[in-house]
Amino acid sequence: MGKQTDQQTKVLSLHMFDERHIWARFCEGEKAAFRELYDHFYTRMFVWGCKWLKGEEAFVRDTLHDFFIYLWERRTRLSQPANLPAYLLTSFKRRLTEGWEKELQSSGLDNLADQSGSDITEAETFSAQFALVQAALANLSPAQREVIEMRYLAGMSPEQIAARKNTSLRTVYNLMHRGITQLRRQVGSQHLFFL
Repeated sequence: MGKQTDQQTKVLSLHMFDERHIWARFCEGEKAAFRELYDHFYTRMFVWGCKWLKGEEAFVRDTLHDFFIYLWERRTRLSQPANLPAYLLTSFKRRLTEGWEKELQSSGLDNLADQSGSDITEAETFSAQFALVQAALANLSPAQREVIEMRYLAGMSPEQIAARKNTSLRTVYNLMHRGITQLRRQVGSQHLFFL
């Protein structure tokens, strides 16, 4: 069992090193690093965006492409984040919700008499709920957070997670159960639709 933990630590360290190295190369202007970053994070970010804005896949896709262009244009001013996936998801979420609020406002100007303001309030509520879930996710153990992200964000089955983490299926179920239980205690079941 100790060997698996050491091996998992090495794999995790290597994974984190690769992300840091790719990010550093990206910030230096290397186009191959831009492509690696895009390929590595696009699907995860697209899935998150579609969960945040159900039924708005085209808007999410356009905003995600714009987000990567925005990063590329500002790469020389970016520093190395402590947690690259969290940084990218949080930054993308901010741009996505800001863009969606603008979209709602601009579409609402055409039908000002029919606009009740509920769409804007809904976007603000959505943003606040997401912030609660993000804060609660940050309080999970790294193993719980990783398993929950693999299951609910990457859409992996428990069996796939167990194989990827080189651990037992029971361990995966236990980590998911403990993580979800902790999230429910912190934010309540009604806010877990983000997962």
